Amino acid sequence: SSGIRRWFSSLKSGTLIRSGQEQPVQLEDALGGKEFILLYASAHWCGPCRQFTPMLASWYKSVQDNVEVVFLSADHDENGFKSYFKSHPWMAVDYDDDARESLMASIRVSSIPRLVVLSGITGKIVEDNAVGKPLDINRWRQLDV
Repeated sequence: SSGIRRWFSSLKSGTLIRSGQEQPVQLEDALGGKEFILLYASAHWCGPCRQFTPMLASWYKSVQDNVEVVFLSADHDENGFKSYFKSHPWMAVDYDDDARESLMASIRVSSIPRLVVLSGITGKIVEDNAVGKPLDINRWRQLDV
């Protein structure tokens, strides 16, 4: 949607990366048709993130037809990003893409983990931070009016 494209307008090549996949994925192919897009700011050095990520991954696998998660690394270097992202089943903004930091600034990341839920249709923020709240698509549908 145009609302989602606005969020990713600074994406260098118009692509995201998927863990375990060599080729980048066009933004439209990665996010098109998804009801919700979740922006996930996290890092390998963050203990609460390492606890939350497996729970998020397990939930994601059951809803990935309707939802896409986009990882925004807060790691201090590319090696930290790569080793952490290997365990993630979703998409990411590449570590060296300036869009990663501009997206984190747009969602005002001041602490991690942070999980912002966007409407895949309008691009509006449905849940400002879903960490510590139920990951509930039906609830988000009610909020997304």
